[in-house]
Amino acid sequence: MKRQFAAAIAALVAICLPTLASADDGLKYENLIHCAATNIVVASVLSLDDGETKNKTEIETYRTQAASLMVIATLGSNKDSKMVQSDVSTESDKLINILDDKTKSGTFIEQDVPTCNDLGKAAVQVVNDARAGK
Repeated sequence: MKRQFAAAIAALVAICLPTLASADDGLKYENLIHCAATNIVVASVLSLDDGETKNKTEIETYRTQAASLMVIATLGSNKDSKMVQSDVSTESDKLINILDDKTKSGTFIEQDVPTCNDLGKAAVQVVNDARAGK
């Protein structure tokens, strides 16, 4: 199973490398954590007020993407799942502060959110393929 996930991570790198960084940077733990946190923050924003009902499908999508990114971060690092969750929580707090800063929030929403959404979609596909033994 670990080999399947290693192959899945390699596939994720190939899919997402152009969006994340230059070829020599590769897919980094920090990118996975940042994007997992971004997906969680987006889901939280969509949940505000009566959004939990109106945006149920989108919220579930972002949460699933965050979970998949955390699985890949855990398997691709020397950290256990609790440490990864802690790192994502810390990053989420930073992102919430960025959203509160009008000078930084626009760039975050225009650049990071779409990039992390794409990475999240790829992560879900990779995790699903690995589970299915592809």
